[in-house]
Amino acid sequence: MYILLALSVLSASLNSVLLNKSGASKSNTVFEFNVICSIVWCVLLFFANNCKLNINLQVIIWGTMYGVAQTCFLIFKTVAMRTGSVSVTTLIGNSSLLISTFASLIIWNEPITIADAIGLLLLCVSIFLCTYKKGDAQYSPKWKYYTLFFFLFATSVGLIFKGFGKSGNLEYCGDMMFFSAIIMTCSNFIISCVVKKQRDASRTGSKAKREFLIFALSSGVLSCLYNRLNIFLAGSIDGVVFFPCFNGGVVLLSTFLSIMILKEKISNYQKYGLLAGVISICVIGIL
Repeated sequence: MYILLALSVLSASLNSVLLNKSGASKSNTVFEFNVICSIVWCVLLFFANNCKLNINLQVIIWGTMYGVAQTCFLIFKTVAMRTGSVSVTTLIGNSSLLISTFASLIIWNEPITIADAIGLLLLCVSIFLCTYKKGDAQYSPKWKYYTLFFFLFATSVGLIFKGFGKSGNLEYCGDMMFFSAIIMTCSNFIISCVVKKQRDASRTGSKAKREFLIFALSSGVLSCLYNRLNIFLAGSIDGVVFFPCFNGGVVLLSTFLSIMILKEKISNYQKYGLLAGVISICVIGIL
């Protein structure tokens, strides 16, 4: 089980680094990027489901909720990061794990021990140290509204994962995700047609277009993998373990991979944050 969680964290972290390197989120090509990713989801999930699709009420309800939530999550994440501090926005988005964790306690009666509470607190400190950069504070007046919806939809995605996993319908997981992928593809296509495209000289050449396609296809594979794993893991592992380990692990590993692959320099605060994060995840996952 924990091997699958580690694979999910690795896939999500590689996807974060890939998105950073592609630069798609800096222009309106991000919506075209999301269309390609969604199509990749449809193809992979269709073949993973033995080229079959079982449609029932549960698949329609959960698939619609997840497809809409994931689409809105990506939209508000994009506009929030464009209009305000990327680091602060990331920090707020990852804080959604607190709501998801306590919802698991209240709704599904999953226990939280004292050690878990200490680990959660330490993880919050770790995320703050890893993502917050002093002086990174350029905000649009609409940033706080975009960020609020980003936070809410980030929380809703986690709760939908947990709710579906606890609903006893995991045998329809592939069907549900395929149905949601269709909704995401249609939604992102409509958005990409409505939004006025920015002209980006760096993407006019055939090489740039080819690189854009490769990034989008790769992101589609990675994002499909970790989301497919997360739906299963969210229903199989207590929320106090799954949400902190996944969200916190992605922040930590993404930071580490950015250093190794993108050659980013980190501050002493971020180094302390990485150390605190490793300790917090060990406390939550082991004690």
